[in-house]
Amino acid sequence: MNEREKVQKIVEKYNNSHLELKENATHKELKTFLKFLADEANRKQRKLVGLEN
Repeated sequence: MNEREKVQKIVEKYNNSHLELKENATHKELKTFLKFLADEANRKQRKLVGLEN
């Protein structure tokens, strides 16, 4: 299972609700979710400025 699938499973577990995720998720689930968001934002920024294809 890749990172995107893990995050999708976590999000579905908390009914696609950011508030519910924030309040009820375990520390590990929240860390996985936030790390994925940061990595995706960084990837999109690198692509935008031409550092990544």
